[in-house]
Amino acid sequence: MKRRTFVQLSGLSALPLLQQRFSWAMQPSGDAAGSNVLVCLFLRGGIDGLNVLPPFTESRYYDLRPTIAVAEPGSGDDTAIDLDGFYGMHPSLASLQPYFDDGSLAWVHATGLDHDTHSHFDAQDLMERGITELDIAFDGWLNRHLALQTVNGATFRAIGMGSAVQRSLSGPVPVIGISSIESFGLLAPGPAGPALEHALAGMYQAATPLDHEAQSALGAMQELATIDPAQFPVENDAEYPDTDFGSRFSELARLIKADIGLETACIDIGGWDHHDRENQALPGLLSELALTLDAFATDMGERMQRVTVVAMSEFGRRVFENASGGTDHGHGNVMLLLGAGINGGKVYGQWPGLGPDELVFSGDLASTTDYRTVLAEILQQRFGQTQIDAVFPDYTEQAPLGLIAA
Repeated sequence: MKRRTFVQLSGLSALPLLQQRFSWAMQPSGDAAGSNVLVCLFLRGGIDGLNVLPPFTESRYYDLRPTIAVAEPGSGDDTAIDLDGFYGMHPSLASLQPYFDDGSLAWVHATGLDHDTHSHFDAQDLMERGITELDIAFDGWLNRHLALQTVNGATFRAIGMGSAVQRSLSGPVPVIGISSIESFGLLAPGPAGPALEHALAGMYQAATPLDHEAQSALGAMQELATIDPAQFPVENDAEYPDTDFGSRFSELARLIKADIGLETACIDIGGWDHHDRENQALPGLLSELALTLDAFATDMGERMQRVTVVAMSEFGRRVFENASGGTDHGHGNVMLLLGAGINGGKVYGQWPGLGPDELVFSGDLASTTDYRTVLAEILQQRFGQTQIDAVFPDYTEQAPLGLIAA
């Protein structure tokens, strides 16, 4: 190995220098300001969709969950919010009710993965790849979608926010990972930072893939520093929760306001695997989720007309509660849609019922809507995707649910 190559590799692997993990962007920023933005929110751990949207007129819901069921509307404190006379919404989601009422929020019930797995790892992997068999595709459905779209030339076209770039974004289309805007750069204090950046730029001047990627990484850091998203304050008196999840949505709002050509962003929130004490754990997480989405929509104001948020989880929970006051891994679940183009104020999907002959596997809610049907409609109607069979290779396209307003 040549000495220069060894030094280059040593420099990149030492990154303490770089605070972020990158799938390096290969393009300079373009002129895609003002484009529509898709925000994919993954609720990791398997959220209990039956308690998120309880079917409060189904007596078996209460029979099978004698201690953890959400009380029917009007029956006392902390009762379900009546959405349509059949479905309620968990009271901890109350800050989302105005969006349901004004038609910018919709739910889909009994949706999920067309697979029998009850493994977190396998279910998340399959959903993020957008397939039902692991050997069909190895990249993510969002990356395939982006590959089929007109390249807008933006460095920050697609971002994964959090501790790792989400699997749905993996693939040949360049993506950037951000844990926070403030830490996006070199780990070097004070005046050492510019000097180190200059030194690294001088090291990577050849035409090798390593040089190209290093130059792109440094260029992305310089671009974000020039844009300075911190100049865009939180607007409209929005108040984000003081949590990592709240901070990520606050920073996403700044990036959208900066008009840097962002098309797709992925954000996660975990902690939904409630095998015990669900009634103690679920309300706080739901409140954080609702308050964050409310703050984001409030902060964005009119810009929310460009933004569509879709939230999903790898599977739901068992219909009956367990002996620990929790629920075990299930199947059918809920999805949430918020923002631009949503034909909201409605709970979509065919309700499968909770009767003994209607449950699947070991007592799970059936899934009557493939989650890809929801995603396909969003991609087609909001983002002009015409090759759904390429985005979801083993998906048999279904009739749209009517989620997106004409």
